[in-house]
Amino acid sequence: MLSGEVKERIKELERKRDELLDELKELDKKRKAGEISEEEYKERRHTIERDLVEIMDRLAQMKFISSGM
Repeated sequence: MLSGEVKERIKELERKRDELLDELKELDKKRKAGEISEEEYKERRHTIERDLVEIMDRLAQMKFISSGM
């Protein structure tokens, strides 16, 4: 990957990370408001957290790659 491509990929991953964090906040609000069941909350939170871990791993890899360029 070229340096510009790596930097763009990092920006994409950071945007996705931020979107997922916003989703978690919104999910917590819905739970507190009683808009979703506890079971749905746990399932959706687990999915979002799993996606976040994947994004953070990719982000760490891309930052490592970009530091060597």
